[in-house]
Amino acid sequence: MLTTIDDITAAQRAGVQTFFNMTNEVVSGIEKLVQLNFGVLRDGTQRAMDALANGELPGAASVRRGDLSVIERTALYNRQVFDIVASTQAAIVRHATAQYEAQVSTVQADLSDAAQRAPAGAEVAVTAMNSAITAANAFYESVWKTVQQAVDTAESNVNVMTRSVANGSHAA
Repeated sequence: MLTTIDDITAAQRAGVQTFFNMTNEVVSGIEKLVQLNFGVLRDGTQRAMDALANGELPGAASVRRGDLSVIERTALYNRQVFDIVASTQAAIVRHATAQYEAQVSTVQADLSDAAQRAPAGAEVAVTAMNSAITAANAFYESVWKTVQQAVDTAESNVNVMTRSVANGSHAA
């Protein structure tokens, strides 16, 4: 039970550390997106400059050389963005889950300690609290599974789109 200043300080420190870990993951994800965008911009600019240097229209030069089509590059870009967002989201969820599990563990230990010290007849209250914790855990698990299914579905859709674009461009 959080009864001492040290316990409260440790709990606050853990919360702040989790916040910083999650913030670092977000900043890292944004950094990867910025690097990806600069790379795409640099490559597109270089393709256009090469085409203009050869006296061609930028789009026409890439078609003659057999470069990736605009659709293929867009699909690849979307796939890379999705991968960055999904990995960032997974890292944030890992940090949040670890903090959640630590808090649940603390609450359960506190409840167990309180149950041992409780006067006779308090079993009903202890059972109610245990039921509430179990219900909260079940809710958390169902939300987590729903989020994971949504991520899996989005990833599957991106994979299908990428494959269909690749197959369509190779057929053409």
